[in-house]
Amino acid sequence: MINERYREDRERRRLGSLTVYSGPTHSGKTKKLEAEAERAQRQGRRMQRLAAAADPNALLSQLDPAAELLTVDDAQQYDDRLVEVLNDLATIHRMDVVVAGWELDYAGRPAGPMPDLLCAADFALKLDDGVCAQPGCRNLASRTQRFQVVNGAPERFLPVCRRHHTAEPRAQMFQEIWFDEPSGSLDLISGCMFSGKTQELIRRLDQARYAGFTVQAFKPALDDRYAIEAVASHREIRFPAIAVPDVAALRAQVRDNTRVIGIDEVQFFEPDIVALAEELANRGRHVIIAGLDLDFLSRPFGPMPLLAAYADRLTKLQASCQYPGCGSRQATRTQRLVDGVPASADDPLVVIGGAATYEARCRHHHRLGVTAKIDAEAVRVAEDSAEL
Repeated sequence: MINERYREDRERRRLGSLTVYSGPTHSGKTKKLEAEAERAQRQGRRMQRLAAAADPNALLSQLDPAAELLTVDDAQQYDDRLVEVLNDLATIHRMDVVVAGWELDYAGRPAGPMPDLLCAADFALKLDDGVCAQPGCRNLASRTQRFQVVNGAPERFLPVCRRHHTAEPRAQMFQEIWFDEPSGSLDLISGCMFSGKTQELIRRLDQARYAGFTVQAFKPALDDRYAIEAVASHREIRFPAIAVPDVAALRAQVRDNTRVIGIDEVQFFEPDIVALAEELANRGRHVIIAGLDLDFLSRPFGPMPLLAAYADRLTKLQASCQYPGCGSRQATRTQRLVDGVPASADDPLVVIGGAATYEARCRHHHRLGVTAKIDAEAVRVAEDSAEL
């Protein structure tokens, strides 16, 4: 029997979603945004565009109630309140929201709310300009470099790779040495549970191993669900790995001759993992990381927002929603269940478990259980009523 919530969704044909395009300058973010708007116009959907940064709390009063698509450009200029507002628009108001912006500023620092938006998004794509602007360099451009005024030429911003990026403005470009050591990179694989993150990580590590690279894989020691000395997916696909208790132990285990480093369940590590991943990538290592981008309360999980911002490539995977009667393939949230009902915000953040404890849910069917505080208040009201 189709439940009433699903029937309402189907009749309205508006489920709502949040899409984020990020990348350096000249990477085509705004073009992607315009393409989404053009598609909506062809479909006869009402659209609203926000081009100038405003107070996020004032967005709701500016919106057209009949709008079905909202586009926000230069989202890095807003403050962190934008994340909650756009999530509400996609979930409660059932609008399709498309956002574009820099995830890193020209100094290489996380820009505004973009890191958290990359985690909260149902669809996220990091764009690049193809090739670094430095003459002779063949690395993908994932950073924005600021160039100073030289001989009357105006200040400009160009896309460069992580090797040729500097936090301070540069005066000029230089010729790449032909036989320089290849540049390192940081790849992030994110998504909800049961979306295939670990399986994708293992596939990439296998490719590197068969190509002849020296590969090391790591995992947090607290994750012992399927194997202690291996990275293992829910489908029992495995790759040998070293279980480490913290970032310091991981750093100590990395060998000098290792070219490819894989890290699974990175959300369980402390924030120092971001600095280590950047350090390894800057030293020419290919770092591939997988982890949950959102916790069971749909909040950015641990170091994942910063890793999403610093990553050269982002792969955001989805699962099929396991809510009865939904069946959409847009599950981006992780639902924790306690005795078959949604866990409350009072529950511990980290609970290691599998299909018996967690489900993949879309943003519309993700639920939070009643907190103990609310339960206690309900009991008190019931007791007072009984006395009366």
